[in-house]
Amino acid sequence: MIQWKPVADYVEPEWDRPGVALPPLLFWRPNKGATLGYIRDEELFDAKWVYVSDANKVTHFSAVNAPGDNVVDLAAHRSEAKG
Repeated sequence: MIQWKPVADYVEPEWDRPGVALPPLLFWRPNKGATLGYIRDEELFDAKWVYVSDANKVTHFSAVNAPGDNVVDLAAHRSEAKG
């Protein structure tokens, strides 16, 4: 489940600091849906740093976690369920 936070709670990182390599976040735009990317200087960029839109069109954001122990192979799960 995605846990959305209001974009007002978003804090832009210090992009000019050496060694900053943050993973992209998931941003929600009501008219266009979700976009994986970054907000920098009030502009929304996709995960490849290509301009998407003004950040004021974003209403919510969510961190995207890397896969962990909770990842399920759907094919294996379905075959087990059929038993």
